[in-house]
Amino acid sequence: MWRTLPFCLDQSLRGYHHLFDPGLVRRSFVEPLEVDPDVVAGASTLFEELRTEGDLSTQRTRIRSAPDSAQRLFVRLYFDYLDGWVARTRPTLH
Repeated sequence: MWRTLPFCLDQSLRGYHHLFDPGLVRRSFVEPLEVDPDVVAGASTLFEELRTEGDLSTQRTRIRSAPDSAQRLFVRLYFDYLDGWVARTRPTLH
């Protein structure tokens, strides 16, 4: 995943989220999500599994095979990370 992470982050800033289907992104922010220990464990497992995958297609397949709640939490965490990354790496215009 680390080989594709810079690519995905760069593309995400342009509005292209290669890891996720648009429907999943929408559902992740529109539908309520109950976060319990099982959901957190599922998202954590998903993250760890994606770290070992270097191929974007394989990563997308793995995300789609995870439980829906783990997928949606992962998407929310991804966008939270993206927002923080932008804040840390882009100059603030004053």
